[in-house]
Amino acid sequence: MSDVLLSWPQPAVACLTLNRPHAGNALDEALLGALHDQLQALAEHPGLRALVLDGAGEHLCTGADLEWMRRSRDFDHARNLEDASLLANVLQRLDDFPVPVLMLARGAVFGGALGLLCCADHVLAAEDARFCFSEARLGLAPALISPYVVRAMGVRQARRYMLSAEVFGTEDALRLQLVHRLVPAAELEQTRDRWLATLLQTGPQASREIKQMLARLAGRDHLLDEQGCNLQLIARLRTSSEGQHGLAAFFERSRPDWAQ
Repeated sequence: MSDVLLSWPQPAVACLTLNRPHAGNALDEALLGALHDQLQALAEHPGLRALVLDGAGEHLCTGADLEWMRRSRDFDHARNLEDASLLANVLQRLDDFPVPVLMLARGAVFGGALGLLCCADHVLAAEDARFCFSEARLGLAPALISPYVVRAMGVRQARRYMLSAEVFGTEDALRLQLVHRLVPAAELEQTRDRWLATLLQTGPQASREIKQMLARLAGRDHLLDEQGCNLQLIARLRTSSEGQHGLAAFFERSRPDWAQ
């Protein structure tokens, strides 16, 4: 079974479902590779009008896969750069996607999942979803997702939530402009269908042109110009003594030296 399932809820609407429910749909190299390939193929589909991104099971995505993180402890700087590029490429592909993207946020939306969230055009969140930029607790940084997140919530709020690594709920996520609408979990699919019905009343070519226009405007903030530095940063932190200690403490279920 693929780590990313493709379905067609309507003839012109594709749905990609992260399909590792046993692992909270955590991101690893296989899932990211499959997601990148699906996004690339769908971007070339001439009749596509909209894309839905969802997660199987309880969570949208709990962040990075634990075994993938464990393996990264043994990677050198060059291998960490290659590894980090997997997420960077998916984020760019999703942000550049030519038609409107709707994301459904449920359960845990942690770490790299918040980057995916900020690349979507419209985010529906279940009222009991929870969010966290968890990287600092491991001695790491949310480097690769930072341009997309800062574009959504601003530097001021990113300072608080990235530095504290606190868990927050949907009301805060709405206030921070990470999500657009809150609905009861049982109504996510029904609300999704209403949004798609509204979207399908718009001109297909106009939608694509609007996305290109907005991409040009967003490009003027120069945030993505920093992505090369961000790749170097995450590779450096993963191989640093603090990053190595933070990951080791996490897997050993102990408190890192810096935790009070």
